[in-house]
Amino acid sequence: MSNPRTVQFVVKTSKFCNLRCQYCYEYAELGNKEAISIDQIERMFRHIASYYHQLDFPVNIEFIWHGGEPLIQHPNFYWQVFDLQHKIFNRANDRVTNGVQTNLTLLDPERLRLLAEGFDSVGVSIDLFGDLRVDRNGRSSQEKVLENMDVLANAGINFGCITVLTKHGIDRIPAIYEFYKTMDLPVRILPLFKGAFAEQHAGFEISARETLTAYKELFDLWIADEQIVSISPISDAIEQVLTHYNPQSPTFFYDKREWESIYLVNTDGEVYSYADAYEIDRSHGNIFTDSLAKLIDSSSHEQAIVAAESRIEQTCLDCKYFGSCSGYPIAEGSREYTEVDLNGTPQCIVERGILEYIEARLQTADILDGKTMTINDDRRLILPAKPLTVLSYA
Repeated sequence: MSNPRTVQFVVKTSKFCNLRCQYCYEYAELGNKEAISIDQIERMFRHIASYYHQLDFPVNIEFIWHGGEPLIQHPNFYWQVFDLQHKIFNRANDRVTNGVQTNLTLLDPERLRLLAEGFDSVGVSIDLFGDLRVDRNGRSSQEKVLENMDVLANAGINFGCITVLTKHGIDRIPAIYEFYKTMDLPVRILPLFKGAFAEQHAGFEISARETLTAYKELFDLWIADEQIVSISPISDAIEQVLTHYNPQSPTFFYDKREWESIYLVNTDGEVYSYADAYEIDRSHGNIFTDSLAKLIDSSSHEQAIVAAESRIEQTCLDCKYFGSCSGYPIAEGSREYTEVDLNGTPQCIVERGILEYIEARLQTADILDGKTMTINDDRRLILPAKPLTVLSYA
């Protein structure tokens, strides 16, 4: 049997949310209670299953349930979702998993059981500093989230975190690092995504070069530590540099035309590539009414493919890391913090910058403390004995 491929569907169940995080890109719709129905979910599942079942290789299908706040939905909604999956995705080699990204402010016994027994992965959004994650009355949600994180830990539920990097937290990088080290939690540190309206991020926005500086500081903390802390995108970048120097490592190139790894499904069923979220003229079509094959073959999807290929051609082909870095950050990543030159060519400030920094640090070290990474005379690397854990959800 050939190796499986993975595809991820980020599904917006509803935009409704009990918080009003000041940078939220869904801010304009957080009061909208419209939600995807079970009938629409069933039609989506049947279209997805029909497409991937006709392929001659196994596919790992990941559903990431998103919002708004997805846990506002009654737990019975998700139990019905899981029952539908068992009925529809029934090939012997199907592997369907479910993750949820939550603000973790709503936690009762029913939702705790849902997180423990229903979902395969749980992501918690918490920033630690800045007080930008507030409720409708402007009160910080952090104390409640920290309490509920303890509840998850005491219940034996594995989870990871996402922390958004803003100007309010950029000078607290050591404290952020120490928190996740002490808690022994995997975390993704993400720059701001585009806002819902102009000037939404005024006062706490950060530039590409400020993001890079923060990532360099995170790497310095990581490399000086005897404990391996799973912190993305630093862990991703370390592995890419190691791959770059290891002659036995395969190369990786993101080919959106051959295989797209992430689709975003909006509450109305419109499907987007990750880089083109909510740009209605870039919608591939509606997964509630049309087959996935039709969406993938649509002219708007072809336009998205061509645009991604162009970004890679403009930016990645002259990068020495291309092949260890697949080019995905330029093809599909958030371009709000990617600077462009006078010709309009995207400049890979953050991703290439952190790879260059990590490489330079490795070049000056013979042995990198307890992680057993060494660079020997023929420039080959001994990888860490303990694999790095990277969160899979978006």
